[in-house]
Amino acid sequence: MAIIRCIDKQGRAFTVAPEGLVSGFTERGTYYFEVIPGWRLFVDDEPLETSRHEAFNAWRWQPGFYAGKVIAELVDLTGKVVATYHFDVAPDQNKLGETSFAAMLDELLTFDLRLLLGNEYAQVEVGRAGRTSDPHLQYARLKRYGPELLSAFAEVLRKPLTWLRRERILRPAHQLRRIDRRTVRRALQDPASTALLYNLGRVSADSEVLHFDVPSVLEDLDNPANQALAVVLSETLRRSRHVIAELQKLIDHERDTGARSALAPRLGRRVEFLEGLHSALRRIQRKEPFCSLSQPCISAAGLNAISAHPVYARAYRYAWYVLRPGIDGSSEGERLWISPTWEIYERWCYLQVVGMMKTIYPDLQWIYRWPGSRVDVIRCEGRTTDTQVDVWLQVRCPAFDQPPSHGFSSISGERRPDIVVTVSSPAGRSFIVIDAKYRVGREWVLEGMESAHLYRDCLRWEGRKPDLSVLLVPRGGGAPLLETMKYRKDNGVGVAVLSAEKNGLHEVLRSCWTGSPDLESGEHPMDSDPGFHSLRYAPPCADEADSPSQRRD
Repeated sequence: MAIIRCIDKQGRAFTVAPEGLVSGFTERGTYYFEVIPGWRLFVDDEPLETSRHEAFNAWRWQPGFYAGKVIAELVDLTGKVVATYHFDVAPDQNKLGETSFAAMLDELLTFDLRLLLGNEYAQVEVGRAGRTSDPHLQYARLKRYGPELLSAFAEVLRKPLTWLRRERILRPAHQLRRIDRRTVRRALQDPASTALLYNLGRVSADSEVLHFDVPSVLEDLDNPANQALAVVLSETLRRSRHVIAELQKLIDHERDTGARSALAPRLGRRVEFLEGLHSALRRIQRKEPFCSLSQPCISAAGLNAISAHPVYARAYRYAWYVLRPGIDGSSEGERLWISPTWEIYERWCYLQVVGMMKTIYPDLQWIYRWPGSRVDVIRCEGRTTDTQVDVWLQVRCPAFDQPPSHGFSSISGERRPDIVVTVSSPAGRSFIVIDAKYRVGREWVLEGMESAHLYRDCLRWEGRKPDLSVLLVPRGGGAPLLETMKYRKDNGVGVAVLSAEKNGLHEVLRSCWTGSPDLESGEHPMDSDPGFHSLRYAPPCADEADSPSQRRD
């Protein structure tokens, strides 16, 4: 068993073993694994660099803003994986804590799994089937189930399933073992065959070669079971080629643009794994029983035969694990890469704002729209005959010299605020901007306030300035003055606490549109009904396309 000693930046030491889930890791931490000479350690397919840590050489790893399950592999000189480890990276306790983070994941899974999809480091257990898919998910399935699939197909090759096929063939006299009436009738039509038939006891291999029509039972590899397996084998090959091509596009893009993302160190190893898997599958495809099938197809007879044969059933099952069409959050059992914690917090905040607006305007009819191709651009609409409320996630506000988008613009450069709420009613129009920052502490909160001031000053909706620009944080106390009612009213900006435990934003929103007192933030529990579950889905509208733009400020 390859047990590795690990030390964090505070000097706490613990060991990691291949068996079980290893805890003790936290997002944004720094960890040093004692080097095993001649071997390498990969975390999520990224090779760790070797550095000196006090008295020993160490592999250094920083998870960054990621929380969840992380897979590490110990690789020997030949490239063989000798041990696999599972790290449990906890969220920052000073910001969210594990309970709050788990609650956020659950709400996002319930709403739309696509808001969780990422491509590196941390993973979370999600459902087994659904519509949502991408190359990173497909790679994860090929990586997880590919070795078991190869092993299952190897068993099939060792003893392929055959069917007994009855047919008549011509055999020389000395090979006759069984004859029937048809054999005799045809032999009687030929005098030489008749004479030989009555003297079979004297027949040898050197005798005159005469052939007789006899019944035979042959073993046939071209049967429905092998035909069905050939189909899933071919589809797995196609899937691996597709994922290789998609990952290669990412590699080429980074090479051509000169940009190097956090995913870059992982892509080469992932392509290498897929190419090895593809080659192994092609070797299997060139062997019996798959190389000589007349017409690969999936039929009821083939599936029935597969289900009754343990080896075939295992191969088909792992192929299905690889090829299943998508994923959703309906049940647990499969791990999927998720977005960084700051992005999860941002999108969760959006759902909470929608829920709060729904409680403020309970009589509106609410629907979701995805105006463009980006999954993180969402418009939630609430309407009656005389009132319309819109809650936007990542709405685009074009620069001053460009046409407005959905009424939004910027008097300087293009902006994409996290959350925007607009209200049109008989009482008038109002417009607030909300920026979610996964930050605590005075220094970080004050730095985040720069975006709140920027949005207050430069954003426009139908020509009007924001009535309020609010910074959301997961924990209060970093800059208490900025969280007060007076500061928000005097300056048009402020800070509110929003987490699974505290809701300092609800009364801020309520005061904007109901005239109720704006109480001190952080004193009110979260509404038990977040509100978004009852909303209806509306597909993207062709006339609402929103072109991609830069990420966020």
